[in-house]
Amino acid sequence: MTSADILPTASDSLLRQGDESVPTDEVVQVGQCRKPITKEKIESLAREKYRSNGKGITTKDLELQFSIKKAAAQRSFKYFHSSGLLFTARDLQREGIDLLHNKSPQEYYASCIKAEILENAKKRKSVPVQATGVNLSNSSKHPLSKVYQKASSLLEVLSALPFAPPYLHKLQLMFRLDREYYIELKQKEEPVNRKKPYEEIVGRRRVTYILSPNGTVEVHIQTTDTPLRIERDEDISSIFAFLGQARDRFLYHVSDIRERYVPPLMSWVLKQCDLNKDIEISDRAQLTLPDIQLIHADRVFRLYVKILEGKAYYRAEESLTLNQVLPEAIDSIRNPYKSIENKIEYLIELLMTAISHDKQILNSQ
Repeated sequence: MTSADILPTASDSLLRQGDESVPTDEVVQVGQCRKPITKEKIESLAREKYRSNGKGITTKDLELQFSIKKAAAQRSFKYFHSSGLLFTARDLQREGIDLLHNKSPQEYYASCIKAEILENAKKRKSVPVQATGVNLSNSSKHPLSKVYQKASSLLEVLSALPFAPPYLHKLQLMFRLDREYYIELKQKEEPVNRKKPYEEIVGRRRVTYILSPNGTVEVHIQTTDTPLRIERDEDISSIFAFLGQARDRFLYHVSDIRERYVPPLMSWVLKQCDLNKDIEISDRAQLTLPDIQLIHADRVFRLYVKILEGKAYYRAEESLTLNQVLPEAIDSIRNPYKSIENKIEYLIELLMTAISHDKQILNSQ
């Protein structure tokens, strides 16, 4: 079999979208292409070039990477651009966003990292973006649920927050260990406070353990990019499963395999954490929404843009100081009014007892 039997002719090089036999999401054959041009390869090429020098890919990149001619490269760009895989500076300008300059030859950027590209460009210069109005659905209780859309204004974000699932991140836990473990642990001390820090990667999260000379162990869990959902009962089970993994890593670190000295997870104290909700936002909102911090009655609230897995979100978070054992802390976060209800019930009980006591005194007289 010759190469002519395998490669398509120039007339057959264009991908026919109406032909269901062609795997449109996998391969595009163009001209005498020696390497198949796939969605994954185009995304990878555009992503790597942007992160290396801040530029988009051009026809020259495709010519060199896939050994094709300029006309074939242009046809590939036309297909992947129309399918939404790539975007250009002109696409942003149509949205009123003057961030990237039109260049010759045309530069194409990967849509999968669009939020990252906009965030970097926003930091480099001020962006003239027109104000966005509010366009909420009148028939839906959820402002963004009728036809899925991204929030494009602060009002839309605030309207959607009650419907967004809550998450936890930046957890700080504490437990106590026998001081002998600190002495026996052969690990370098910090020069000032003599603490012995130790790090582990558990799943996609970084966990730092800090063992102090008095036997206190602080556990810091960095989950700002991978927050822990706390909406449903199964979410709570997942949180405890993750924390169980973090505890197991420490057991091996201090050689307490039989779990004689490291206290059980349920007795660990959750000192602090951040409670957050994330709303996906539009490109324009990413550039115009402000960073806000409010401090009121020893409570700290923040609103800011957050990039998660290549998408832009507006995060609303509150910093919580708890100092409760883990099960009680989780319960108080999920049911913030429960403690108030318990206090009210307690006051009612005291009041009823006092009234009953007064009646007994009156009857005895």
